[in-house]
Amino acid sequence: MSDTFEFDVFLSHNSKDKPAVRALAQTLRAHGLKVWFDEDELEPGRPWQPLIEAGIKASRTCAVVIGKAGIGPWEDEEMQAALDLAVHEKKKIFAVLLPGAPERPELSIFLTNRTWVDLRAGFTEDGLGKLIWGITGKKPKKIESAAGQTCRRAAHAAGFGRCRTAAIPTGPDGGSA
Repeated sequence: MSDTFEFDVFLSHNSKDKPAVRALAQTLRAHGLKVWFDEDELEPGRPWQPLIEAGIKASRTCAVVIGKAGIGPWEDEEMQAALDLAVHEKKKIFAVLLPGAPERPELSIFLTNRTWVDLRAGFTEDGLGKLIWGITGKKPKKIESAAGQTCRRAAHAAGFGRCRTAAIPTGPDGGSA
């Protein structure tokens, strides 16, 4: 889906929630999205703060992923940077609640005024469809079962135990984007 951005989404997260976020990154990639995930983008031996900054700027959207551990200190910094870009460059930022996230997580009031994606019930078709819609800006349609199998493997690896076939956006001609 990227046109002028290198990545479709930057996954901002607390490192304590890494297994669940890793599974989410795998699932989004299985749906054809370009994901900025620190494990895959932070080159060993280089200062990581400038790489994170570049990743946020190179991503069309920023998903602030909240799991059982809540928002971590560096995740808060990433969220503040993405909120600044939302104001000045109209970049989209939204919260994604993972299984184990609190019922009412403590979030910046500037993030709570945006629609969230609730995955607390697991990587369900509805939840992933909304996440992909938030990332792409296109309401999704059903996808092939191969991506669903990847989703189920990723959900199982993260200990969610639940995943159904999600959706991906379609291009203007009705084909895959």
